[in-house]
Amino acid sequence: MSPVKPTPRVPGQPAKLISCVLPDDGTERRLLAWLREQGITRAESVYCRGHSVLREAVTRKGKLPEPSLVRMVRIVADGDDAEALFDRIYEQADIHRPGGGALFMTPLLFATPFTLPAGVTEEPGDI
Repeated sequence: MSPVKPTPRVPGQPAKLISCVLPDDGTERRLLAWLREQGITRAESVYCRGHSVLREAVTRKGKLPEPSLVRMVRIVADGDDAEALFDRIYEQADIHRPGGGALFMTPLLFATPFTLPAGVTEEPGDI
């Protein structure tokens, strides 16, 4: 029987997940471009149906409100930098305006850092 080889340790650290629900008005594209400029590479954006997330629910009794298209942006931030990044995202994405969105942060037990290899060129076009 051959000796058991230990598995290599995956580099990682405590982190926080910052989630933004944004209107589908281009805010999410501007936020992702800004995040890239800041050197943040662990972010994603997806389309979602939002029920009363960004506006008041107006509907008849017994009926669901009409959904609206929203964008969900999720960013993984290092535990030490998360609070400051959260405040900067709030300002950058104009969350404070009426219908501007929602922003929340949850802890992650572990996150693996992601760095792009040297020499990788930017993709053509907008984000």
